[in-house]
Amino acid sequence: MKIRLNNIGLINNSTLCLDGLTIITGKNNSGKTTVGKALYSLIDAVSNLSSKANYDRNQYIVNQLDSVAETMEFMRYFVRSNDFDENSENTVFMRKYPALISLFSRDFRHELPLTECEKFAFKLQQELEEISPLDLINVKDIRFYVRRIIERKRETETTTNIGQIIDEQIVKAKSILFDMFSAINKDSQLIDYARESINQTLKLEFSGQIQPASFDVENSEIEITDDSKCCFSMKIVNNSIENNGEPVFYTSPYKKALFIDNPFIFDETTPIRRFVRSSMLIDTESILNPNNIITHNQKLRYVLRDSNQPSIFEQTLIDDNFKKIKQDIDSIIPGTFEFSSSGDFYVRNGKKLKVSNLATGSKMFSIIKILLEKGYLGKETILILDEPEAHLHPSWQNRFAEMIVLLVKELDVNIVLTTHSSNFVLALDAYMRKYSIEDKTNFYRTEATEDGHVDYSCINDDIGSIYQDFLQYFSEVKVLRNQYLKDSGE
Repeated sequence: MKIRLNNIGLINNSTLCLDGLTIITGKNNSGKTTVGKALYSLIDAVSNLSSKANYDRNQYIVNQLDSVAETMEFMRYFVRSNDFDENSENTVFMRKYPALISLFSRDFRHELPLTECEKFAFKLQQELEEISPLDLINVKDIRFYVRRIIERKRETETTTNIGQIIDEQIVKAKSILFDMFSAINKDSQLIDYARESINQTLKLEFSGQIQPASFDVENSEIEITDDSKCCFSMKIVNNSIENNGEPVFYTSPYKKALFIDNPFIFDETTPIRRFVRSSMLIDTESILNPNNIITHNQKLRYVLRDSNQPSIFEQTLIDDNFKKIKQDIDSIIPGTFEFSSSGDFYVRNGKKLKVSNLATGSKMFSIIKILLEKGYLGKETILILDEPEAHLHPSWQNRFAEMIVLLVKELDVNIVLTTHSSNFVLALDAYMRKYSIEDKTNFYRTEATEDGHVDYSCINDDIGSIYQDFLQYFSEVKVLRNQYLKDSGE
């Protein structure tokens, strides 16, 4: 698989080959993380696309049903009536229009499954087409409460005005439903939905600055190909994906993307909410709800605490595939993890320790261990690690490097990582040779161009230049130290 970035962040125009293990080195603020952000955004945005679209679509329908209920003001007064005797005109009316009555039920939101909301909306639309203002005027309680509406609006109390008010509200309600059905049926191939999902995720991950902040560029591009087959292709203008009516997403080489850059994720205590209420929609005319798009850290928190466990069959496959990796991790983190409403704990020998109290280095191993045990790591996953060695002692950097190589070797996990540790690079270099994955490993270094942009350069044939780069800065401080030792007479 290859990813091409053109004028994305600091990146000028670079193509990276992502075949198994991709290692990116470079100075701070040199665009090392850009490829990971872009890659995560695209893959995660279309992960379970149909399921997310159905959820958002149904949430949108429920939101529009709320609008219908707010429009038909006279019905809210009607359902408050206590006159629901068997033969009363209220009861007759209710039997004739059950969907309309249900819409104003106090427990409507809780009783209507999201999967049934489209059927309900269609039934409601049919009832509104059948109903007439005269039918409603003949219901005593509706007539009584509409008069109260008129009094409140200081209008004349006449039958004509009552009918007019009812008719206007029904017409508006039918218009809302008509527009809603038009909206949910116009993008059956999810072309617009996929584009906007990617657009919103990119904006979130890049804090709204997908294009270079320090350079004036009109167009930017992101493209992912797999064996010459186009997976993603998009142009970005004014920090948004250009909408020319063409698809930007064709197929995804991965089902899941995970981005790990924060071992302190266990320390966060804010509640996890996967979805927000439809009443918090930013734009009620849009089926896609931007509030439902979450950051990579929020996604990781949800995954780590996911209560769904692999089936017995899946667990058997997982255990078979990562025996060696599990042994290595268990030698560092031998316990288990327990996530519940009472807290997050690391459990060993019957003793419980708050996960937040684990050593920072242990947390990095813990994250990988939990993902493995839950079956999240495999050939259908792209794992992005941003400077994972930052909190690890050199000895644990070596262990972590071996674990990463084994994930690629044994589980076919595709991994993209950034680092600025010479020890960690050396460990990765050594273990990728030990486990014979040289043909699935690529080394890149970010290099500044004359105009201030950055390019990714493949250095598979010149890995030694990475060590020379690190050695330069080691040598500088060594010379400085020796100078002071000499001046002090030591």
